[in-house]
Amino acid sequence: MKNVRRHFLINPNFQLRFAFYITLAIFVISLAFPLFFMAVFHKAGGFFLINNPIALQALEEAQKDFFWVYLICQIFLLFIGFGISLTLSHRIAGPLYKLKMAMIALQQGVLDRHIHFRKKDNFQELASGFNSMSDALFSRRRRDYERILSVIPKLERTQNTLAGEEKAVLQETLNVLQEIHREIHSR
Repeated sequence: MKNVRRHFLINPNFQLRFAFYITLAIFVISLAFPLFFMAVFHKAGGFFLINNPIALQALEEAQKDFFWVYLICQIFLLFIGFGISLTLSHRIAGPLYKLKMAMIALQQGVLDRHIHFRKKDNFQELASGFNSMSDALFSRRRRDYERILSVIPKLERTQNTLAGEEKAVLQETLNVLQEIHREIHSR
């Protein structure tokens, strides 16, 4: 089944800022093209057509036409650039959001959480790295849990053979281990 996100703006602050800066860069870079041609039109009119008013009039009309065509193309280019940059930012923000949610779950003690990114998402290596880390933490926790389970009965038997302060210290240790056992078991 295809993994489709319900919200395109996962992190609106980041995504809109990213799209704005990319679109601004496209706009600034694309200004070089019309400025060059406007300078060419101006120089051509000054050097070659100064004695021909009809040709100068045609050049001015061509300059106006060029300006309007450029303006329409520029607006179209900026919309396309904004859309592409939003798509790219979505492929960045989505994996980071999933990673953030998985880290919150990890912080709350859910150690067996795995994350999966869509094929075209960025940072694929983060998912596999996080999953490996989660598996390692989960296996260590399970190993510690099994050790606690194996030690508790031995300590309970040993407690019956002790007396006085040694028995109190062992009871305190046993209580801590049983509390850890209950915490782990309740999850």
